[in-house]
Amino acid sequence: MMALRAPESYLALVEMVKGGLGWATLPRQLVREALARGELVELDLVAYPYTDWLVGVDLIWAKSARPQGRAVQWLRQRFRDNMVFEVDRRGQQTTR
Repeated sequence: MMALRAPESYLALVEMVKGGLGWATLPRQLVREALARGELVELDLVAYPYTDWLVGVDLIWAKSARPQGRAVQWLRQRFRDNMVFEVDRRGQQTTR
């Protein structure tokens, strides 16, 4: 099994939840052991995961002269096909 590498912000969020500062939606593999030890509990929300929550996804890559490969082109197209809206860093809508 591949080792999990979690961003520091996720790790900080896990610690805040463990400290009683609220609840969070986190990747299961990140909290699996804490759940097994009883350090965290999973909330049984009737509506979840069938909610109307929209999750933002940012597609970011380095500026380079290299052309984008087929995998990147495929991913960008999937995001375009399923895009609800797109905004720039000033919050202005950029969807064509």
